[in-house]
Amino acid sequence: MATIKQVALEAGVSKSTVSRYISQNGYISEEASQKIKKAIEKLNYSPNVLAQSLKTKKNQLVGLLLPDISNPFFPRLARGAEEYLKEKGFRVMLGNIGNQETVEEEYVNVLLQSNAAGIITTHDFTPKYPDITIPIVVVDRVDQKTKYGVFSDNKLGGQLAAQTIIEAGSKSILLIKGPLDNAENINQRFEASYAYLKKRQNHLIICESKTFDFEQIQQEAKENIRKHPYIDSIIAPSDIHAIAYIHELLSLGKNIPDDVQIIGYDDILMSQFIYPSLSTIHQSSYSMGQKAAELVYKIAMQQPVEEERIKLPVYYVNRETIRRKHE
Repeated sequence: MATIKQVALEAGVSKSTVSRYISQNGYISEEASQKIKKAIEKLNYSPNVLAQSLKTKKNQLVGLLLPDISNPFFPRLARGAEEYLKEKGFRVMLGNIGNQETVEEEYVNVLLQSNAAGIITTHDFTPKYPDITIPIVVVDRVDQKTKYGVFSDNKLGGQLAAQTIIEAGSKSILLIKGPLDNAENINQRFEASYAYLKKRQNHLIICESKTFDFEQIQQEAKENIRKHPYIDSIIAPSDIHAIAYIHELLSLGKNIPDDVQIIGYDDILMSQFIYPSLSTIHQSSYSMGQKAAELVYKIAMQQPVEEERIKLPVYYVNRETIRRKHE
């Protein structure tokens, strides 16, 4: 295992300069920073987190609490956070908490007892723990009361989804409301789609989904398509939902997009590899994780924070499940 001395020799700088780079404490020239970064990568150097925490009284550990790591949206979020923090000499403890408050509480207690530097979470639990002094950054599922948060422009995303469907010549739309009714920011997707369609569409059907579990969504899809066999367009609250509906539609012999067109949300990796490839609204879960990690790091290191709430852009990705726009 490489040492800080070997990194200093490789970079051609002093050990104290390497220490300042790792702790982000004190001035280092850009040239020296680049040399140290390259040396760390070449030697595969990992800072001694325990030793540093004993010196600074702060463990260079960040908790990442996610609802369901099996959902393809979250691994890239975790990767974005981990890669940023690793470069800064921090480590990530991943907690797969589901919807269980007791599991969340256990992880929070462990992190507090470990003197962690901060927590990144999809659930804003700060009202429940008002005395927590370490930085808490909420990612994705942010509401108006959240102090530090990173999220996508869901209002624009919902509008883009509805606009795309309308411009592709829809006549009967199934709009699916996602399972996160209590997530204010994410619920803006549905609200924006609904507001846009209400002004422009005569036949609009609204169904609610209760889950992100693929098999359960398939059961919802079977039921909704059976009840509404004449829909020609579907706006899904996530790519997972859209893929489940595609699977069910194809099993019924429907042609996509000629018989039924469908648009997803997230642009997870598998969306471009399924057949037909899924047209969707792109939001970068990797950037979410990266920005959340940067924010929690800056707060922990008492560095200036330009934005407490960071809104990331979204855009439409045109693939094979949306009909061509009418000329």
